[in-house]
Amino acid sequence: MENAITAYILAGGKSQRMATDKGFLEWKGQSFVANILAAVKEVVGNNVVIVSSDERYDALGVTRISDIVTNKGPLGGIYTALKHTATKRNLILSVDVPMISSELLQWLVNAHSDACQMTQVQVNDKPSPLVAVYDRSVRILLPEFLAGNQLKVRRFVEELTHQTINVPEQWSAQLQNINTPEEYKNLKG
Repeated sequence: MENAITAYILAGGKSQRMATDKGFLEWKGQSFVANILAAVKEVVGNNVVIVSSDERYDALGVTRISDIVTNKGPLGGIYTALKHTATKRNLILSVDVPMISSELLQWLVNAHSDACQMTQVQVNDKPSPLVAVYDRSVRILLPEFLAGNQLKVRRFVEELTHQTINVPEQWSAQLQNINTPEEYKNLKG
């Protein structure tokens, strides 16, 4: 179990800007979440969990859990994942990165140092704390942030021993978040 890793896909957001659940949007003939699952399973096998209260995700055949605390955004999803996990290392991904590849994810997992509580990727000096490896121990720090409604993930990361690694140029487009109808239209080309 020492080298084991669990992947958590955070799909519990309100998708206010998109006005529909982003996980079920289609890209290349599959839903966003199906694309992410395909990439993630090559890295962690079947050790994948979706964090969402939406029962439609059950059809994907992976474990689904609901947020422990509601209306706390991605930070609440991270807390839920880290409270649930049995593994030290946890790959946390948002559901809005359908272009992510197993190669990028494996590179991230390999780059993570157990001396750090978290490893995130970045492109053009923009860190992506929702494409990251989190140590299970981080869960003890989250309740204080959640109770005080300090919900900015980047602000929370500042409190952690973390590393930020630059994504190689050939993978940089994979980190594009698809949050608006315009971004989705551009993705579909």
